[in-house]
Amino acid sequence: MEKIVGLIRNAMVLKERERKGWKRAGIKHPESVAEHTFMLAFLAMLLGDKLGMNTEKMIKMALLHDMAEAIMGDITPHEMKRDEKLRRENDIMEEMLKNFDEYRKIWREFSEGKSEEAKMVREMDVMEMVLQAENYSKIYGGKNFLEFKNEGGKIKNPALISLMAQYFLEETR
Repeated sequence: MEKIVGLIRNAMVLKERERKGWKRAGIKHPESVAEHTFMLAFLAMLLGDKLGMNTEKMIKMALLHDMAEAIMGDITPHEMKRDEKLRRENDIMEEMLKNFDEYRKIWREFSEGKSEEAKMVREMDVMEMVLQAENYSKIYGGKNFLEFKNEGGKIKNPALISLMAQYFLEETR
């Protein structure tokens, strides 16, 4: 049980860890990493089921995808090179999940980004950020959020592109 307690403690940190990109954009009290993770897991549930994918695996990927931030913090692309960030995240996750073989395997699969589920969760991670940018731009004005919205161009999955188009279409009504 103490091994589980360690993971719980790390997950609890994410409830208080603010997402730095939103802070940099001027949001005084941005969403936490845990709030972002919840929304990603929710998207994984909805889209995994809708598309007939391995929903359980996708939800686990979503829940694990930012766990390293409990230790290293939320690091934006402006602060550290991508390769260094990925190396540090991987080292932390290998240590954090050393007693949880199934979760370590799912983390590795997500990290490698080769399976259909991993590709989908990675693109949904970007989509969630774009949707959050849209929400923040409505509240705070759009000028500080263009760089986040522009990340939507990285999304290639037709189902996600269609979903985003529908979301934004309904936003304008």
